[in-house]
Amino acid sequence: MLTIAAALTGALDWRRHMKIIVDEAGEIIAKATNDHTLIGGHHRLAIAASLGKRLFWRDTGEPVKLDLLFKNHGSSLQHTA
Repeated sequence: MLTIAAALTGALDWRRHMKIIVDEAGEIIAKATNDHTLIGGHHRLAIAASLGKRLFWRDTGEPVKLDLLFKNHGSSLQHTA
């Protein structure tokens, strides 16, 4: 039982470091780590950005800077153009 409890505690600790990106209506768009690595919602994030939606970090309410999220992806696109 202690091993299972320790494993669950570790899993919950990992989830605490996730950040949620929401749109103006509060709908969840994507998830990222504290260092702005996208974990899920890549497509939804791209669609929301292309539609000009304003996106925010749910925990702080601060606007999301998309250039930080796409910094690695964008650099690889520059080499193909």
